[in-house]
Amino acid sequence: MNSQSIITNRFLAICDPLSREYEILKNSLVIRRAKDGDGQYERVVEIFAEMRDAQLLLALANKICPVAAPAITKAMSLARYV
Repeated sequence: MNSQSIITNRFLAICDPLSREYEILKNSLVIRRAKDGDGQYERVVEIFAEMRDAQLLLALANKICPVAAPAITKAMSLARYV
């Protein structure tokens, strides 16, 4: 398990199971992708959410799991709109 997966699992573990944030995290995908063409792979957590949901995750992360906040901020900056 890589650090991103560990952080996501930690964040999920301390979320209220009845919250919107928990629902968003539970619906995330962990995918395995090639890393820089060197034959190694990395696990990447993909969360499909509206920007307002990402903002909810970020606000909660800042309160209860600050270690997750930088990854959420980075993901928000790379977000693709569909």
